[in-house]
Amino acid sequence: MSEILFKAACPNNKILYDSFEKPSVMVYIPKFKMNQVITNGSDRVHPAFIVNGVERDGFYISKYQNTDIDGVGYSLPMQVPCNEVDITLSYNKSAEKGRGWHLTTVQEWGAVALWCKRNGFLPYGNNDHGKDKREDIFRASPVSCDEKGAKRVLTGTGPLTWSHDRTVSGIWDLNGNLSEWIGGVRFVYGELQVLPDNDGADIQNSQDSDSGAWRAIDSATGEYIKPDGKGTTPRSVKADYQAEPFDVAGWGSKWVFTANEPPSKADMLRRCDMSFITCDDTIGNAAKELLIAYGLIFNEPYYDYKEQYAYLNNGLPDAYMYRGGYWGSGAFAGIFCWSCSWGRGHTYEGNGFRTSYIEL
Repeated sequence: MSEILFKAACPNNKILYDSFEKPSVMVYIPKFKMNQVITNGSDRVHPAFIVNGVERDGFYISKYQNTDIDGVGYSLPMQVPCNEVDITLSYNKSAEKGRGWHLTTVQEWGAVALWCKRNGFLPYGNNDHGKDKREDIFRASPVSCDEKGAKRVLTGTGPLTWSHDRTVSGIWDLNGNLSEWIGGVRFVYGELQVLPDNDGADIQNSQDSDSGAWRAIDSATGEYIKPDGKGTTPRSVKADYQAEPFDVAGWGSKWVFTANEPPSKADMLRRCDMSFITCDDTIGNAAKELLIAYGLIFNEPYYDYKEQYAYLNNGLPDAYMYRGGYWGSGAFAGIFCWSCSWGRGHTYEGNGFRTSYIEL
């Protein structure tokens, strides 16, 4: 498809070319401060707009979940989204495009999610076999089907309710279709670790398991601190699971962020409704604001997060994140849905990814 046709189909979006001179349709997210998207937030710039210590005017995010062309990810309409990829493949298919291109980070996803919430747009999507669980009329074009209906759908073929701002210029499929791998974040034995600010947007900052770029978060100050590698860094933000007795389904149990060593630490997947996740009194306001900025805990009103589930394994040495849910997630999918329960090599049919770009 020529650039003229792209601009005709996506008139208010940016067509960016990578190092292979191939195009992607991108949506620009301009810089904003915490208090513009977070109730009672600070005057700090959201971390998605700071890379290597320098404030950036904004970033570009793929309009569509990426399709694979010659081993590289591209944001194009009416295409088969790439699936069955692990975090490493997703990272590499993004980084191959050249410096500035990268796997969308937890900071960027969180920024978009909070913008949607503040502006009253919580996007729908393919979370119920080709349609949204709240819609009966609208369906997208399926790639394949099973006995329950459609699975993956072609990129951008859903209705306007599947756009992040409910216009033709928006970002599609942030809810459902494929759970998207996210860069710049992991949990180490339940300890939250990130690349500071949005340093994960620069592919020169390694995100390998043994990279020295990973930082824990000081629970009192919100500062980035060097982790001890065992998930036991003093004062760091960690995740503890407080289970209700006999609550096998996870309906009443909840994840709690704490500076204490989690007594619940176990190599198993456990979940809760996003609206249940809390911080205990060891987590200061600055650290809590970062958790909100990443979209990992709720900000008022809490009901915007209900029925979107968080899944976590606080017993793994290296757990990586995907977000949004997939075609069969149903009520548990959503732009705030997140899972950090699997290691680097994990893949399944419902996984995909999305690239972003920032000028460096």
